[in-house]
Amino acid sequence: MCLGMIISLTGVSLWQKLSSNSNREVSDNSEAAKVIIPPLPATFTRPNLNDGENIGSLRVGNRSDRSVRIVLFSRISSQNAWQAIEPLNWDFAPNEGGKEGLLLSLPNYKVAIGKGDVIFAFATDGSRTYWGPNIVGETDAPFWDNQNKEWSMVLQP
Repeated sequence: MCLGMIISLTGVSLWQKLSSNSNREVSDNSEAAKVIIPPLPATFTRPNLNDGENIGSLRVGNRSDRSVRIVLFSRISSQNAWQAIEPLNWDFAPNEGGKEGLLLSLPNYKVAIGKGDVIFAFATDGSRTYWGPNIVGETDAPFWDNQNKEWSMVLQP
């Protein structure tokens, strides 16, 4: 049953990528306040990943006009021997962290992710809009930022 759900979600994700517009407009209901959001590149260079390499923090930006929840299923431990027993989640307001993204963390702990971790995002407004599932190191999002040694993911409308 889980395999069927993953296959169907992957199919819908691919369909959304293939049928999306290259530029999207976000407006706050006034003609003078239109913002053009440039599209992300169609594909990103995926780093060569070995288990234990390319472990880093996670930066997320929400360029959509919806409130979203980010869910992380992580196998990586970080400072102070924190272990992710349950999925972690963060809520983002519309357009929060949209330009550069926000570094995700927990109180007193640094969140680290690596190859095989799963990130899923969905709108909390009942619209059934979602992004993912995204598998670190296997899908285009999140992508590895070698300069900052972190994973980045930007949610597009």
